[in-house]
Amino acid sequence: MLRQRADYITVTAALLTPLRQRGCLTAQEIRSLFGEPVAGLVERVYAGRELRTDTPAHYERDLRLFLRSISHDIRAVVLRLGMRLVELESITGQNGDDHRDLARETLNLYVPLADRMGMGAIRTRMEDASFRILEPEIYVALAQSVEPIRAEDEIALELARGGVEQFLAEHGIEGTVYGRTKGLYSIYRKMNRLGSPLAEVMDRIGLRVIVPSVEECYAVLGLVHTHFRPIPGTFDDYIGLPKENGYQSLHTCVYPVPDVSYKPVEFQIRTEAMHRDAEFGVAAHWRYKSAEEAEAASEGKLRWLRNLISQQDRATDQAEFIQRLHRQTGDDRLVLFDEAGQPMRLPVGATVRDLVQHGPGSAVHVNGTEQPWDYPLQDGDTVKVLWEQQLVITHKYADIY
Repeated sequence: MLRQRADYITVTAALLTPLRQRGCLTAQEIRSLFGEPVAGLVERVYAGRELRTDTPAHYERDLRLFLRSISHDIRAVVLRLGMRLVELESITGQNGDDHRDLARETLNLYVPLADRMGMGAIRTRMEDASFRILEPEIYVALAQSVEPIRAEDEIALELARGGVEQFLAEHGIEGTVYGRTKGLYSIYRKMNRLGSPLAEVMDRIGLRVIVPSVEECYAVLGLVHTHFRPIPGTFDDYIGLPKENGYQSLHTCVYPVPDVSYKPVEFQIRTEAMHRDAEFGVAAHWRYKSAEEAEAASEGKLRWLRNLISQQDRATDQAEFIQRLHRQTGDDRLVLFDEAGQPMRLPVGATVRDLVQHGPGSAVHVNGTEQPWDYPLQDGDTVKVLWEQQLVITHKYADIY
């Protein structure tokens, strides 16, 4: 909280909520001593303190209570995420079914929430702590395998950083360059998804280049592609097409270059404002944005949370709801366009049926050619739906984007 310069209400609530949970303070005592705003925030966080998972009915009821408790104040979301992280990291290395349940719940619910709130630093720490609790032997084995490789990675990053700093100076671009290594859980997940050994995870190491303006982001991208050999299929423009959680950055991977780097390196190029949002998400708004901008950004996140509650109401069971939640926050997304050129994102492997409602007499055109409803969509496809000779596109998941 202090690193993000949260307001006094949030900081005070963060200190008082654990006391409220232990029964050391009542709601009335907090209200009389610290005022209604602090007391209200503490109660919102306190109301969603635990989820009972012993029966489906309990889980459904308590999950709805949890979501409603945080859906009207973005500070409650940040506090719940922060408190869960503290709780998780305090029990890593310990055994017990309760701990494993907590870790599973974190990966199922809290990690997607942190992702959608744009809180990348907290998300990574929650993932790694949960991974260590759920798969301690795999965690230790991977950590031991990564350790010597990370020492080599640091050398490669230093060489690459020196080269980047040199060509930035030569072109008069002021920028900060520093290394980034992937979290253990992120590495593990990618190895499983790709069926690849550790050495073949290409974005395991990376450089972040922070520059003053968007124009300089693209200038640096051009310099990176000029001085290094880009790896085909690894470029993503999240500035022109931001992720659903608002994340913005340019990503590209390059082949090793003798005397500069001997491993593939991922570059993330962004402005200082984009970097703050990527690390702290909605929490960055307290410190760096005007009150109006912060309120607008927070309201967008809260609107998503409220839509999440309505999705839970429509889901046939909690497994379906969790699946929907993960579909909205997955890393691997397709970028599609409607006929007007508006971008849309769907999970990799999606078909036309995932994008639009199938109506009688309707037809779908992908890139100008009629295709069946189970046609697999690809990055960059343009999708048009015709129904009774009229153009209509009804987004099945419009409420989640």
